[in-house]
Amino acid sequence: MQTADSATALTAFDSARDAYLESMGRVPTDGFAYLKPGDDYSLGGLAVHVNFVLEHYTNVLEALIAADFAECRPEDPAGLEERALARAREALQAADVRSELARTEQLHQGVAQTIDRLSGDLGRSAPVWFPRATDTYRTSAADVLGWLSDHYLEHVPQIEALVDDWRRGGSTDPLAVVGQFNEAFARGDIDAVMAMMTDDCIFENTYPPPDGERHVGQAAVREFWQRFFADTESPRFETEEMFAVDDRVVGRWRFSWGRPGSDGHVRGVDLFRVRDGKVAEKLSYVKG
Repeated sequence: MQTADSATALTAFDSARDAYLESMGRVPTDGFAYLKPGDDYSLGGLAVHVNFVLEHYTNVLEALIAADFAECRPEDPAGLEERALARAREALQAADVRSELARTEQLHQGVAQTIDRLSGDLGRSAPVWFPRATDTYRTSAADVLGWLSDHYLEHVPQIEALVDDWRRGGSTDPLAVVGQFNEAFARGDIDAVMAMMTDDCIFENTYPPPDGERHVGQAAVREFWQRFFADTESPRFETEEMFAVDDRVVGRWRFSWGRPGSDGHVRGVDLFRVRDGKVAEKLSYVKG
């Protein structure tokens, strides 16, 4: 049963969710893959992060109720945070983000239902051991609801800023596009690499001579990268120089593999063509 205070808190909680979902709904489909250098979450990956926070604090509420507001130590399922952090960096596609946002609604309703079970007693608190904390922190359901509402709202301006940043730096500038592509390639992030390539992308391998193997389209190019990274021991890619002329980008690189003492490397050049903010062609050449 809701009291006036709990109803007000839940209304604010719903309003914060709506503001967050509206901001995510304004993100251009092609922008979800954008990962700003130095950030932990891609634009689309923010949806994964928000869901993790909702699930984590649902576990806190459940621990408070189970302990009847005695001292408690909430526990997330093993690996929940690690999986969320890894997925939040991925270049999610629009369908992935829609799935995450649908789950946001489910988790949000789950929090509201848990609050309702407290019969409006949101101020009752207990000492809680949070992960990696060195002492307990006295926590109430009202605290949790406020934190979750604030968390929704803090991402609204962040989403808008990231969209602006993506439009300025990543959507049209060929050097920026290829730079982001190379960063994803250097960390072996195939999803991010493919998110930076057009549907009709072309990749020409350096091997076999004299012309190299040609791969056309997302499926074929993705399959090649999957084999390449799976079959190469400790791959390391370094960009030595890049310059652009119109929609073309030329990049010199060094590619190394293997363990120290038994490693090898080649040096070569990529000739890229960029179209609509994505890599349409990557033609690779190596020193003999």
